[in-house]
Amino acid sequence: MMSKEFEMGITLIKRFSESLEEIAGADSESKAKELIEVVRHPITGAMAQIKNGEGPLKDELLEPLGVVVAQMRELTDLQALQNAIREVINLANQAEELANQPAQTEESG
Repeated sequence: MMSKEFEMGITLIKRFSESLEEIAGADSESKAKELIEVVRHPITGAMAQIKNGEGPLKDELLEPLGVVVAQMRELTDLQALQNAIREVINLANQAEELANQPAQTEESG
């Protein structure tokens, strides 16, 4: 289960995942910077929502998401940004899957 805030953050990441994947595949900093302008604010917002919310893999997701947001502000390491983006997308997908699994209950008897 995830809170509305956490869900909104995951939704933002998924909505902009195509642009994030383009950044992850960019072959130059100039190309990455163009793409960053498109997603900077929504991804920063996603981080704030996830940080304030509750959901699966929250801490695991916040670590690479912090790298993404920091590198989007001031790009100093394209490779670190690209690696962190791939990790964020992967973790966001995993968190969504975990949250959508039906709760397992123990039968008492």
